[in-house]
Amino acid sequence: MDLCIILLTSGVVIAAYLAVMGGMSQSGSSGGGSGEVSGGSLLLQTLLGALTEYGVFGLGITIVCAVRRESFRSFGLKWEKLGVTVLLSALACAPAFVSMLFRNEVHSYLPYQTVNFTKQVLEAGFPVSLVGMVIIAASWGFFEGFSYVVIAERVNRLFPVRRVWLNAGAAAGGAICLVVHAVLGLAPETFVVGLCDFIIIYGMLAVRDYTGNAWGCVLIYFFFWNALA
Repeated sequence: MDLCIILLTSGVVIAAYLAVMGGMSQSGSSGGGSGEVSGGSLLLQTLLGALTEYGVFGLGITIVCAVRRESFRSFGLKWEKLGVTVLLSALACAPAFVSMLFRNEVHSYLPYQTVNFTKQVLEAGFPVSLVGMVIIAASWGFFEGFSYVVIAERVNRLFPVRRVWLNAGAAAGGAICLVVHAVLGLAPETFVVGLCDFIIIYGMLAVRDYTGNAWGCVLIYFFFWNALA
């Protein structure tokens, strides 16, 4: 039931997003020029984008945790074994990083720089930049990374595996990542890229089960995913 709630909620938000974007493209609406955008307007645009991201990755798990009266901390947001968790999670990102280097796609590093709003928010100056980055980090960082932890935990309840590195929940999380990104038009262009993304998700979730610490999943989305361009 919990998995159905999470997947149904994400599906509804994705369908609504695609419907809205399709309606905007058919109406031929445009921004009306490239004039200055006020700080308040920019924060509103960022918040709307973040709410969509939260709807896809965070709303379902929030509903499930509220209904089951489970705290986010109970899924492994703790200090114990944080160091080894970070190290092993970083290793899961290594294939993707090496692949990007070989394709000459690493030119700069900035957390969330491939998120549409980040550069505008940073250029807006304080306090817009601070508020905007907190909004971005919450949706594109915490909730996107943590959602896989909750989903994997529920999958592993259905399909328990005694071997940590043979993990049904991690495999499901990797598959969901690829499917969601494909639906949103962000599908990997090559098999290698897709495989590397799968390794990241599978690896970080397997590490979470191995150490009992979920911060690696979140920190990957804070500092690696969307950070290289």
